[in-house]
Amino acid sequence: MKILMLSVILMLSSCSTIDQVKASKGIYCSAGYKAIRAVGRTALSVTTGLVSPDVCSQLDLIAEEVTEEDTVGA
Repeated sequence: MKILMLSVILMLSSCSTIDQVKASKGIYCSAGYKAIRAVGRTALSVTTGLVSPDVCSQLDLIAEEVTEEDTVGA
């Protein structure tokens, strides 16, 4: 039971974090921040070989999925 309660709390906090980021998309997706993150992603790719997607593109995908779920559920 404690594990269930803990997992629910963690899921709720992650949802609120995503909502906060989506609400602040104008800040996170400004040209300056996008350029800085692009430099960081490039350095990560060159040094480790890992490719990480841009936060803004992921936010757009999440927003589309949420919109589709709301439309289907309506």
